[in-house]
Amino acid sequence: MVGRKLSHEPATRARQSPAAGSHCCKIQPGGSRKMTRLHYARLPLACSIILGCPAFAQVEVPPDGLTVAPTVRMLYDDNVLRQSDDLVSGDKDDIRITPALDVTFRKNLGVHQVTVVGSLGYDFHQRYSNLDQERVTLTAKGDVKVSALCYLRPSARLNFAQADLADQGMIVGNSERTQDYAVTAECDKPYGYYPVIKLGYLQTNNSVDSRRPFDIRTRSAGIGIAYSKASLGDIRLMFNVEAFRRPHWSGETSELRMSRGADNYRVGIEFKRAVAPRLSWSAGIGYIHTKARDERVDDYSGLGYHAGAVYRPSPRTSLVFDGSRSTSNQSNTGATYIVLTNFSLRGNTTLSSRSSIQAGASYARRQFKGELLIDTDMMRGTDETIALNAGYRFALRSRLTAGVDVRHEWRESAVERYRYKSTSMMLSLGLTL
Repeated sequence: MVGRKLSHEPATRARQSPAAGSHCCKIQPGGSRKMTRLHYARLPLACSIILGCPAFAQVEVPPDGLTVAPTVRMLYDDNVLRQSDDLVSGDKDDIRITPALDVTFRKNLGVHQVTVVGSLGYDFHQRYSNLDQERVTLTAKGDVKVSALCYLRPSARLNFAQADLADQGMIVGNSERTQDYAVTAECDKPYGYYPVIKLGYLQTNNSVDSRRPFDIRTRSAGIGIAYSKASLGDIRLMFNVEAFRRPHWSGETSELRMSRGADNYRVGIEFKRAVAPRLSWSAGIGYIHTKARDERVDDYSGLGYHAGAVYRPSPRTSLVFDGSRSTSNQSNTGATYIVLTNFSLRGNTTLSSRSSIQAGASYARRQFKGELLIDTDMMRGTDETIALNAGYRFALRSRLTAGVDVRHEWRESAVERYRYKSTSMMLSLGLTL
């Protein structure tokens, strides 16, 4: 390990991986083609307030064209190792410099549309150079019209970066590489019934051999019937099946209470409506049953839900709320599956034609089911993470933009070694070509 030696072996911690959607830089589905375009326009807002999101979140997606922006970010973190102050002595702070190339692209192909948002960079750490890794993020989505009212909506997300040390049980340079693919077939009928079909596949691989048991695969399929009415909105009855798998699970780990996977079943009702130009929202409630593929791991049955709203009190200001409860498959958490409850509130205000401010807060609670006790012999059971962040953007020139983001995060756990606090600040400078 590069840097000062720590006085205590770090413990296993976990944070929601991109598989659960985390998440950061997620393009949210809209209830119609018009709503889909609106959500694309919101992407910079949703991500720019979250420290650590790529700079493409700070660039508006062009209506039809390509934007390329070389960007440099400098991040200072006073606890980059995500260690408990009570248990670990020595330096834990670090400066990370990430030169990157941010790209946004949108193309209208007749009645079809393709949008791509991405960032390609590399992290250079001042103290812990063993954490130097690529930082690549790519999100793509399309609208493919197959009939007068029906569409195929494929999406893809790639995320390659240093695995969060709050997830890992040891300080090791390990790239976590996630690929997430999905497609939805649906119709935007102004009135009447229509079917909905969803398919998805996600995989996360760890680059270091010692972390391979934490790799995950998730296959998902959903089918439902929807009813649409202009004065009512869009109502859907959905049934979803997900297969959580650990491809490198073996008999050697079977006695450690972690199953090779679980099967997740969800049935529920979803409702979406654009109440007015200033407000749109969606909500869903249903029943979840998660069955582990090992009798020694407890099953889970309970209520699941999700809710989201976008409110624009004025043309310059917008608020975004998200909340959900679900079961999830996550890499580097050391659990067969987790029960995740999270809430977030984000806001953005345009101060002038050259500047804007953002702020947000989030809360996440995780229950770990069937923990894999490789990094530690202590089971965390549950943990809670709270984060606060704020940011400021300013256009120095017509093509040159600067930004500053501040974030404070802390985690509480019944087990002392899983607690930590972290404060970080990021400075960024980008040039649009």
